[in-house]
Amino acid sequence: MSLIIFMRHGQAYNNVQKLLVGRNLESHLTDLGREQVRNTSQILKTINIDQIYSSPVIRTVETAEIVSDVVNMPFQKDERLFEIELGKLVGMYYEDLINKHGNLFVKFYSDDDNENSLLEFEVESFRAVKQRISELLEEISIKHQNENVLLVSHLDPIKAAISLIMNIKPSSVYNIQVPNASLNIFKNYDNNISLCGINIMDIRRFITDY
Repeated sequence: MSLIIFMRHGQAYNNVQKLLVGRNLESHLTDLGREQVRNTSQILKTINIDQIYSSPVIRTVETAEIVSDVVNMPFQKDERLFEIELGKLVGMYYEDLINKHGNLFVKFYSDDDNENSLLEFEVESFRAVKQRISELLEEISIKHQNENVLLVSHLDPIKAAISLIMNIKPSSVYNIQVPNASLNIFKNYDNNISLCGINIMDIRRFITDY
């Protein structure tokens, strides 16, 4: 039995600005984001973390660096944990996107696996995100048997993991919140992976903006 733990990066400046940066534009952690990561790292410190993988994006790398220092475990980068490719939407403010095109993210979570409703904007499909996360989980299950693995990633890849493991439609995870620096924990038992913890973090953050 082992744990596969997804951690979203800490608050970054694009989160504050509500700016779509995807995987291409750099956006560093805020001071609050670093504090969020340090606090969540104390939770991780209560168990043995045997391996850490991180998305190569700077805000996830900065998150992984903090966690790595706290739990005393180096990390590796893995492109399967990348933020989604946002194509032509990169650099747009969320409010401007909504005003110009409507809520495209509802279309991103379409239940039709054969349709990429955002193809005209060159946005990666949710199906593609699920595929790369599925491949990663399968590899980890084999490579890290009986080990606890931490995966530092982004909002949509984490939602993809939840959709995949719980076998629920993309539209069902659309409204699931995944706060910055929160943990979503999956238990791997004989290569059967199940969700056993969602959005674990400092409990004060559920009632404040902390």
